[in-house]
Amino acid sequence: MTMLFPEADVTEGLKTAMRFFASGVTVITAGQGDARRGLTATAFSSVSMDPPTVLVCVNRTGEAHETIEAAGHFCVNILCEDARDLAESFAGMTDKTGAAQFDGFEWVNTDIGAPAYAFAQASVGCRLEQAVVAGSHSIFIGEVTEVAVNPDRKPLLYFNRGFNRLGALS
Repeated sequence: MTMLFPEADVTEGLKTAMRFFASGVTVITAGQGDARRGLTATAFSSVSMDPPTVLVCVNRTGEAHETIEAAGHFCVNILCEDARDLAESFAGMTDKTGAAQFDGFEWVNTDIGAPAYAFAQASVGCRLEQAVVAGSHSIFIGEVTEVAVNPDRKPLLYFNRGFNRLGALS
């Protein structure tokens, strides 16, 4: 198989390359009540186990960005394959916006106050430790304060601009 180099437009080339990077799907949430906000994201990673730390990348123009900064916390909800509708709601693929994106789904509050999806594959509650501006996004670094895991669920994946089930990539 021959690979073509270079892409004429680096930005478009990177977008194309990222389409083919299969990733787990998360919904990052923050805030409480009517001030709750969230977004669907694949830019999530562990940073350290000592202390337990993760990072998420959030567009600085989105409502969730301001809420994470103001609340000082966030929850990374790692989605299972049955949560496609939740992923679509927070990805702006429905007519819901703001706190209404939470409607129709079951939520519990983490000890730090961030909403956690009750049927997530895993939820990781974090206290915001640092924000680093990187282009259009901020890298939010959070110290993990609590974790809930449902190991019997299968992950929801994002690949080639679509949500997929493990073993059923299109």
